[in-house]
Amino acid sequence: MKKNIWIVIAVIIAVAVAAYLYFKTTEKKGAVGTAEEVSEAVPKITTNPGAEVPEINPIDRANPFKYQNPLR
Repeated sequence: MKKNIWIVIAVIIAVAVAAYLYFKTTEKKGAVGTAEEVSEAVPKITTNPGAEVPEINPIDRANPFKYQNPLR
């Protein structure tokens, strides 16, 4: 009879530890955790269309002296 009680206690402890570890890994802390999850799902949108425009200056390509402008 005592052997069965120890087995039941061991099973209850194992289930409690497993539940604790499961909820600890899946739980985020409040509004900050929710905001992090939502921000991962939202694609990044650039609002500046000129950020990816290549710099094409015909004077730079035609200049044989390669003068470095100090004001740039």
